[in-house]
Amino acid sequence: MPQYPPRPPPGIRRTFWSYRTKFEVTFGFSMLEAWEKGMIYMLMLIITAVFWISVFNYTPRHLGYLHRRFSYYVFDDENVDVRFLLRDWVWDGVDGVWSGVKRIRGEL
Repeated sequence: MPQYPPRPPPGIRRTFWSYRTKFEVTFGFSMLEAWEKGMIYMLMLIITAVFWISVFNYTPRHLGYLHRRFSYYVFDDENVDVRFLLRDWVWDGVDGVWSGVKRIRGEL
């Protein structure tokens, strides 16, 4: 009969222990030895780190590219600053709503 480690006392440690146990059982890591688990976890950590580093490095440049392409296709000029156009459009809508509110208040 194998000797399993005892469950931790109730609290955050037991919650993390429960999640880890469910994760290991779901993917079959519970059958691996400690060094094999360590190797797999290290590989997963490296892949995850490379993914997030690439997201944080690439996304700002790609958003700038998308901004320029949107400006080119919609306004026929890559150098149009869409932020000001969007801000003016939003404020025009707010002014329209506010004038409607004033009109309703005046009618009451």
